[in-house]
Amino acid sequence: MPRLFIGLELPAAQARALLALAEPGPGLRWQSAAQLHLTVRFIGELGEEQAEHLAAALSALQAPAFELQIGGVGYFGSPQRPRILWAGVVAPAPLQALREQVDPLILPWCAVDPQPFVPHVTLARCGSECASLQPFLLAQRGLRLAPWLVSAVCLFTSEAGPGGSRYSVLARYPLEI
Repeated sequence: MPRLFIGLELPAAQARALLALAEPGPGLRWQSAAQLHLTVRFIGELGEEQAEHLAAALSALQAPAFELQIGGVGYFGSPQRPRILWAGVVAPAPLQALREQVDPLILPWCAVDPQPFVPHVTLARCGSECASLQPFLLAQRGLRLAPWLVSAVCLFTSEAGPGGSRYSVLARYPLEI
């Protein structure tokens, strides 16, 4: 059963810049270039037929293209037990608007999570032996990557593997330019 999510691919230049931030540290599992993305909405596991219907429903998306910029860093979890180290988004309003346009299209297959949306690109996963992230957070607090035009949203599948999850694009949906 495929595990699905809707997200954005990163341009190569932005992915390279984020990969360059990687610092060795105990308990940190840095993402590879193929794992870098920005999730718009997590769907979860669906059967093949349901996934096909979802993919078809998303083709009705009519949203404008928008400029996006990665900036700032943070983490999920507590300072003593961080789980995820991430890079954020400078001005998330267009991304939030896209998410609000996606939500009605996915309702037949996915309950919309009411949790606040924190747009981010996962940089690293933190294991139990992860050291303090404070030095990294301080060093990268002014992070700003070059903005780019987001011209498509993607339906991804996620497969767990020994080196972490592998993501594949099932479908791309162009945004209106």
